[in-house]
Amino acid sequence: MADNIIREEILSFTSKAASYNIIVLKTVNSTNSYTKELAKGNASHETVVIADKQTDGRGRLGREFFSPEGTGIYMSVLLKPESLALDPSLLTVAAGVAVCRTINSISKNTPSIKWVNDIFFGGKKVCGILAESTTDSKTGTINNIIVGIGLNVTTPSNVFPGKLGEIAGSLFPKNTTRNEIIAKIIEEFKSIYDSKNAEKLIEEYKSYSCVLGKKISFTKCGETFAGIATDINIEGNLIVKLENGESVILKSGEVSLGSENFAR
Repeated sequence: MADNIIREEILSFTSKAASYNIIVLKTVNSTNSYTKELAKGNASHETVVIADKQTDGRGRLGREFFSPEGTGIYMSVLLKPESLALDPSLLTVAAGVAVCRTINSISKNTPSIKWVNDIFFGGKKVCGILAESTTDSKTGTINNIIVGIGLNVTTPSNVFPGKLGEIAGSLFPKNTTRNEIIAKIIEEFKSIYDSKNAEKLIEEYKSYSCVLGKKISFTKCGETFAGIATDINIEGNLIVKLENGESVILKSGEVSLGSENFAR
């Protein structure tokens, strides 16, 4: 059965999506890149771009996000900082929780988040989140934030290129269309960024973490460090207790830990 992404069907599944300017594309290079161009033309707050396929999907650190036709959700949401109740720095956290809530609503299995933006399900990475911003050339202030969400829904493992098939997976939900999933993500995401309750958000984010309490490693200034991830603070930063007893705060970057920690 075809699972086509249709704007009217997305709108039919949630009343909250009615405030969005939803644009559905068959193919695009990158929904984030496309949305950035729309932002230059003064696109409105809560413009959302969804594509059935990306030819140049992007993840963090310039990595490719494999985005084949007909099996995933590739979407970007354009937000204006002045229209948000939530601190804009927490939008990646907010999107991660929104996706996890959505997965929980359609599956008996619980997803997990690898700080800061990777979502795992059944031991495989199924989602990545990429938040980017545009600034005013005269003042240097941020005037747009684009939050990209890439979610593998029914992509078969043998389709992923190279070693990606060992890492990436899909949801394979029963009796749920991509339109329903998109609508649910939009609804959950909006409910979070329209709230000022950062404390509650961080607590929920931490409940999904597959990093807290685990031994991790990370690289900083070309040097690799190891320690235990002990907490995530109100800014969404990861607190790590190093092997020498010192505690450090990671505001960005990437952490590594054993694959056995992703299964929940």
